[in-house]
Amino acid sequence: MSAAPESDPVEPFGKRCQETIADQGPLCVGIDPHPELLEAWGLPRSGAGVWDFSMRVLDALGDLCGFFKPQSALFEEYGSSGISALTATLRAIHDVGALSIVDVKRGDIGSTMSAYARAYLSEGPLEADAMTLSPFLGFESLRPALDLAKQNGKGTFVLALTSNPESASIQSAMIMDDGETPVKSLAAEIMQRAGAENQEAAQAGYWGHVGLVVGATVGERMRGLESLLDAANAPLLVPGFGAQGGNAESVAKVFGKAAERIIVSSSRGILRRGPEPGALQAAFGENLESLKSLIS
Repeated sequence: MSAAPESDPVEPFGKRCQETIADQGPLCVGIDPHPELLEAWGLPRSGAGVWDFSMRVLDALGDLCGFFKPQSALFEEYGSSGISALTATLRAIHDVGALSIVDVKRGDIGSTMSAYARAYLSEGPLEADAMTLSPFLGFESLRPALDLAKQNGKGTFVLALTSNPESASIQSAMIMDDGETPVKSLAAEIMQRAGAENQEAAQAGYWGHVGLVVGATVGERMRGLESLLDAANAPLLVPGFGAQGGNAESVAKVFGKAAERIIVSSSRGILRRGPEPGALQAAFGENLESLKSLIS
């Protein structure tokens, strides 16, 4: 009996990110069907409305954009019809040849974290190229997702330094050693742990599968963390661009040398220009043009 043919090896997620940025740039469009956007686009607040919204975004930008980030909560609020719309959206992102980052911010322990990982990082209705994760039950609690992502050529983006005002007291909190001496901040620990996960990829010459979420407007909170960010070899998902106040100048200030690894997410800054395809395309082009200097 002849041996079964070997399947093609899975291309690592970090490598796919590098190729996508080289081909189409670092701009990620957040598919965020906020109620006010649905209303402005003349769509109902329902599963059918968020499905229509998502398909219009992809029809307009699918040939231009390399990354799309659906915000799961804005689909989930419509129950089963919203989840069906998210499923269709993730499939459509795959069909246009872009990378999908499902923004779910999952973080749990044991079998629950394993189930979350299988839902988004394995073959199935909600399969995405990457998912966002919250590490605040401990970085190691994310282990099922980190390992499954590596195995399946998927990615994870771990919250590290976010822009919301409430985050500073947690992410900048100091970790103590056995003598109760402050050693490093929680954000520093997350960056170091991501770097350790990505070391094998660094040795092979491409980015790792464990990315980090760092807000475009964290400003001075990055001070002292620059070397850790540089060493992490992590793709960097950067929310807060556009409607939330981030711009090319603030991104350049925050990321410095690491700006070559950014994936900058903009949602309302682009989507408010819709629903006409030409207007969405113009908004995308303007945002992308403003970022080009950061990766040149």
